[in-house]
This record gives sequence, structure tokens and C-alpha cells, in this order.
Amino acid sequence: MKKDRSLKFQLNKFNKNGFVIEKIFNKSILENFKEKLLKNLRKSAKKHNIYSIKNIKNLEEYFNLVSKTEHEILMDRETRTIKFKKSEAQLILNKRIRDLLSYYSDKEYYILRSSNKFSSRGKDFNNYAGFRIVEPNSDKVAGYHSDHYNLQNFKFTMWVPLIGFNNKYSLKLITGSHYYKHSKKQIVKNKFGSARLFNNLYLKKFSKAFRPNLKLGEVILFHPYLIHGNAKNLGKTVRVSLEIKIGTD
Repeated sequence: MKKDRSLKFQLNKFNKNGFVIEKIFNKSILENFKEKLLKNLRKSAKKHNIYSIKNIKNLEEYFNLVSKTEHEILMDRETRTIKFKKSEAQLILNKRIRDLLSYYSDKEYYILRSSNKFSSRGKDFNNYAGFRIVEPNSDKVAGYHSDHYNLQNFKFTMWVPLIGFNNKYSLKLITGSHYYKHSKKQIVKNKFGSARLFNNLYLKKFSKAFRPNLKLGEVILFHPYLIHGNAKNLGKTVRVSLEIKIGTD
């Protein structure tokens, strides 16, 4: 039976669950994004005198060449960024996505990325996105959090897998958790990054996390209040994804 993906149906799912899955990209576009990532990695590697990935041909072999120490250096915020061309930005913010988001605001939406990991301290730049590369079975993933407190303002997130699409790789999402305006009293210290994590006692009030199976070209668009994270890479290969923040200003 064919799935109903009409705008009305998807908007109802978005409001109910706090996230929605949409097909946006084809294989060619995803390959282009991967090339942009490789270009940035090579540039950063040269800057830091890291020669292990000078001749890297594809992202799948990344952890065969790069040490953990080198990976930490290459994953600084400046490196973990790609810029979209105007045509790519238009594809991401296509009419259907804009129609879904218009329920929340009738203002113009933009792709925004802060120049600082703490968004309130940095300037937002248009048409930039972050990316992440995660090794199989690595514990260095952000725990459960919502982007509302990390970004200090109201931005939606579009999570785009480039390598790793099924539920061994995808994000963990706590369905319906976007209904709550989570108190800062529930936040605990994060050992691995800037994400402001929720304590385990608070998380017990919510349903079990869900990991969707995605197909090539599909993305997850989710609400700023939605709790997500703690998504260990359970696959056999590297996980590579884009994080696109979408806001009105």
C-alpha cells in the first residue's frame, strides 16, 4: 500500500510527532555534498599538517586513514561546515518544505549556521550547514537534547544522511517530546560537546526513542523542542550526515 505523503497528512504528522520524513535529494546531489565535505577535510588537513587523508578518494575509507586524534582536530566547527549554492539552497527550502514550516510562521525561512557553537554568541551565516562523521560503535555522540536550548532561538533542523540510512545509523527521536517546553533544571553537563543534555530521570517521562529507516535522498525535518540524540552508530561503516538549521532570521 502506497504511503500517504500529502501536505495535509505530513503536516498532521509533523504536529503530532515533532518530526517528518521527506524525500528531497537524488544520488547525484548527495554525491556532490560528499565531495564538498572531502574538499573541506583536505583543506583543514593541509592547514594542520595532517597528511593521512591527502589522497582520500571517498568518505567510506575515512577512519581507515585518520587517527582518533586527527579526527578530533578535523572536526572543529570551521571544518565541519559546507556552503550551499543558491540552487542547492532552493532545493532544500523547496515549496513543500516552506509550506510545512509556514504553519509555524509566515515569515521567510533561511538556512542559517552560527559562527560560534553557542549560537547566541555568534553571527548567523546564510546557506551554510554543519556535518558530522561518526565511527562505527563510537560513544562520542551527543546524548538526548533539544536544539531549542543549544541554539537559543527557534530553528528547525533538517538531518540529511549521506552515508548510513537505516535504523542502525539514523537519529534517535523521542516522538511527541516537542509538546514540552523543557526546563533548564533538567539539563546536565555534557562531556563530549556543547549540546545541553537532559537528565535520565526527566527522560523517563517520555516514550521510547524511535530510529527511522530512511531511503537514499530522504531527510528528517524536526521541531526545535523535539528531544533527540544518543544515536550510536550501530552500522558496519562510517556514518556521515548534514545538519541544516532553518529559521526566520
